[in-house]
Amino acid sequence: MNKLLRGIYDLHAHAAPDVVPRKCDDLELACRLTDAGMAGCCIKCHFAETAARAALLQAQFPTLRIAGGIALNRAVGGLNPHAVERCGQLGGKFVWFPTLEARAFQCYRHSSEPEADLSDYLAVCGEDGRLLPAALEVLDAAAENRMVIATGHIGTEEGMALVKAGADRGLQMVLTHADNPANAYSVEQQRQAVALGALVEHSFFTTYYDRTPIGEITRQIRAVGCENVLLTTDFGQPDSPYADEGMTQYGTLLLRQGFTLDEWRVMTRDNPSRLLR
Repeated sequence: MNKLLRGIYDLHAHAAPDVVPRKCDDLELACRLTDAGMAGCCIKCHFAETAARAALLQAQFPTLRIAGGIALNRAVGGLNPHAVERCGQLGGKFVWFPTLEARAFQCYRHSSEPEADLSDYLAVCGEDGRLLPAALEVLDAAAENRMVIATGHIGTEEGMALVKAGADRGLQMVLTHADNPANAYSVEQQRQAVALGALVEHSFFTTYYDRTPIGEITRQIRAVGCENVLLTTDFGQPDSPYADEGMTQYGTLLLRQGFTLDEWRVMTRDNPSRLLR
């Protein structure tokens, strides 16, 4: 059995059914994780909750730990505390703030189109830089249901405001793929988030698709410490490797960068286990 995969998680995986083509469906993903000796995953969808899917999959694969959650894009009402509450009651574990429909993300995508009207996309802070009341209501609903808050694709200043407010409520926070150029958190911001109890996520997606070199990932991990880092794939694209293949490739590259097998397991086994508890 692959020593890199034994007992680890991928808490950022996309699978079918989805509104876009995916590499595999939930069943194939779970079968592959089981065969690889992995401990589990979190299924993410940008446009629908995945708690119900995770529950069905969990029943069929009792040796795995399968988590689901909800991404706060327009299909679920955006910053909708009622959707968060119901997802939590279904057993959902993760709340991702707006992802593909975050206004900051769309500004990045349309950076060469200054005339583009992006007003219909989702912001988390008002013009004064303060979190919107609906964002605070979402945090309260997540706290009530013991859910983990991930920043999604919102801007870094919005993300830091969210981390601070979440920490005030005792929530576990995650900086979603913090090295992604679309919402890249500086090392100083990562350190500030870690000081408030957040984990910093690095997804292999950004390295595999030549957006962030593995050397830069290494620099950022070393700056905050392995004990504060979560490693995932963010895979599920039709042309990507499977999640288990992606984690193998990620681990191989990081070991070549000087990380130990124990450090790898902290970031892929111990820290994910803490989130799922």
